Amino acid sequence: MRRAASIVAALAVVMACASVHAKAPARAEDPPWLVRLSSYLRNVREHEPGTLDMPARLTGFMGEADLDDLRADLFSVVAICRREFGRRLRPAAVVYRDTTVQLTDLRQTLGLTETEAAQGDVSRILKRAAVLHADVAMLVIPLLPGRVGCSSYASLVVRDGNRIGMGCIDIHWIHSRHLLDAVIPDPAKDELVRRWYVASATYLLESGNFANAKPLLDHARLLFRSDAEILFVRGYYHEAFASPPIQTVVVESGSNHRDARSSLEEAEGLYSRAVKENPLFVEARVRHGNVLSLLGRHQDAAEELRLAAAAAKGPELRYYAELFLGRAEEAVGNPSAARDHYRQASALYPEAQSPLLALTLLARQLGDRAGAQDAMRQVLALPAGREPEADPWSRYYRWQHVDFKARFKGLYSRMLEEEAR
Repeated sequence: MRRAASIVAALAVVMACASVHAKAPARAEDPPWLVRLSSYLRNVREHEPGTLDMPARLTGFMGEADLDDLRADLFSVVAICRREFGRRLRPAAVVYRDTTVQLTDLRQTLGLTETEAAQGDVSRILKRAAVLHADVAMLVIPLLPGRVGCSSYASLVVRDGNRIGMGCIDIHWIHSRHLLDAVIPDPAKDELVRRWYVASATYLLESGNFANAKPLLDHARLLFRSDAEILFVRGYYHEAFASPPIQTVVVESGSNHRDARSSLEEAEGLYSRAVKENPLFVEARVRHGNVLSLLGRHQDAAEELRLAAAAAKGPELRYYAELFLGRAEEAVGNPSAARDHYRQASALYPEAQSPLLALTLLARQLGDRAGAQDAMRQVLALPAGREPEADPWSRYYRWQHVDFKARFKGLYSRMLEEEAR
């Protein structure tokens, strides 16, 4: 109840501030579309990336129709600037939506330099706006009640393999993609646009938000066909989609006609391409090896995982490589090698139960009762109150070696560097 009350109070404050914020810059003769556009672009300029500030809160209250109308106005006004500023003799004023606007005022509203206005290039503003809307989706929308920030479409919410409700297809991710499509000369060749897609996809996949990840990744595929990181996150999506918790609900609801094997085959192809594009991409090798093993290609998996284990830096990647390599060696009939790899995984994370359970099952299959009992005693002796992170396997389907916070930090730095040029 306290949480609900605090949210309601916060909403009241934000709505009150929104009223003041929207009215302050407006003049009596300004039409509603210009007031809305001016207020929005001010929020874009003033937003501090990565923070839950007032510009982000105000933007969070915009509806789907508001964003559609605003985007249409923005692109139309930019087209006018490109046309008129490119002329040798410029008119003092232009007409848009039955409103006469001074051309210099229009440029100032957009916040464009003279060169940007003449080229109709709002790429700098579009990129900053996409960052704002990503922050809104991550920081603001989860705090708002009902379906604020959601499109007319809905998704399934799954927990532990059970459907527990309906989810949100966030309008801010959609709006961001439309904005970035207008970056010139080509969004597919723009490094900041690429980073936005990688960071946003990483956040959605780590959050288990597959409904919003899918359209984002489908669009990324059209822009960045051969980029190793985009190939990787697409593979990550299909691998996670094939996992038992997701497939249980998919089969029950009939929401997708592709079976788990089809998703694994898709993931295998994408991981393979990612490794080909970047042979030093260790995490892609680790996951490629896991998928190969799940597809029954254990010898190929073992070869890939040996390379991954040898190159892995840090305990987590090495843990996964050793754990999966143990399974692959076991499947091709090398129990001694499998045992060694399970033990190496266990040494990396002594409180992890997965390698100990694997050792237990391996010993039982070999008829080694004493070995099975010893491994199981180690499982039972693990601390009862240990954190879930004690076994990295518990987060495998919502984990990436470089997390979304690091990726967004890199995105923000890139944006500030570009703006400082």
